Amino acid sequence: MYFLSDDWSMALTKEIKLRNPEVNFIEIDRKKVFLETLVSRVIHKMAIAFNGFFENNTQICAYANNDKAPQLWFRSNRLFRNVNLSRVIAHNLGVFYPAYKLAINSSIKLQLDIEDYHPGEALYFNKKHEYQNRIVIMQSAFNSADAITYASQGIKLKCETIFNFKQQTKRAVIINSFRSDDFGEPIATNEKLNFVWFSQNISPKRGLEEVFEVAKEFLDIKFHLIGNPTPSFIQRMEISDNVAIHSPMSQHNLHKFLSKMDVGLALENRDADGNRDICLTNKFLAYAQAGLFILATDTFGQTHFLKKLGKQAGIIIETSLSDEIRQLDRELLQLRFKVERWKRAKAFSWETQSSILKEIVK
Repeated sequence: MYFLSDDWSMALTKEIKLRNPEVNFIEIDRKKVFLETLVSRVIHKMAIAFNGFFENNTQICAYANNDKAPQLWFRSNRLFRNVNLSRVIAHNLGVFYPAYKLAINSSIKLQLDIEDYHPGEALYFNKKHEYQNRIVIMQSAFNSADAITYASQGIKLKCETIFNFKQQTKRAVIINSFRSDDFGEPIATNEKLNFVWFSQNISPKRGLEEVFEVAKEFLDIKFHLIGNPTPSFIQRMEISDNVAIHSPMSQHNLHKFLSKMDVGLALENRDADGNRDICLTNKFLAYAQAGLFILATDTFGQTHFLKKLGKQAGIIIETSLSDEIRQLDRELLQLRFKVERWKRAKAFSWETQSSILKEIVK
């Protein structure tokens, strides 16, 4: 079950559906079920109003946290009331409560996929109660979970310091990596060095200000930025000729493009919020699986994973991006090292990670 979003994710959603014809995708288009959506939003506002009086009530906390939570619960309860289910899996905070309720009401197993440490994420509204809401929602779900998977070791460690768990609950780290055959063997380009950074948006406070400055200093390096450029941000940057800005690419084309690159820039800001420090981004994993040498900021997630990969995989930026590039051992950027990194990354590809998931759901 998923909500249709009229944004950058729509193309990806269509691609996923086409790749998985055996899966029954249940789509909720909020514009087409206006009355249902309106009722859910009213419930959301009422829950926020009562939040202070019921700080530990899971339902109030969940409905105050997300206006899609009541809508998803109403829809799932109606659709699956007479269906013989075996397991319900929830992938983000907004769906934890509906999944938890469905599991209890239908006497089925609940599985939680903790892709981010939600209490550590930025508070956007209802700031007086929102942190507590997230704690209550997650703890209630954890209390009923048959299995919990975490997208990084840092997220697992953080959850284990904050929450209580049933002894019999199965818990494991499953890296959200890609299939190994998504990445072709690195090829020699016989061009200048190519550095790459990608995300949905090319915008401020993502380390790109420093990239634009560094590009002026290292004219022998081509810097590739992939994403939707924020016009106001781009207009105030002085962009040198060795910086190329590319539109967002499909996953297939992006991974093909990465095989032509040499260095991946993982410039996460550990101070952005509590989750950013411990998560492991798709960006970082794609760089590693493509065989790129990684220049990464010192978040716990990136530091921990780079140590596991070894010194030839990349380095943590200790002073500045400029200093690290100046001192970079360019021998490690040669094709033979790229191919070796690409081969070693197969050890944590989705083929290996999915085997952990299969064991959990047995």
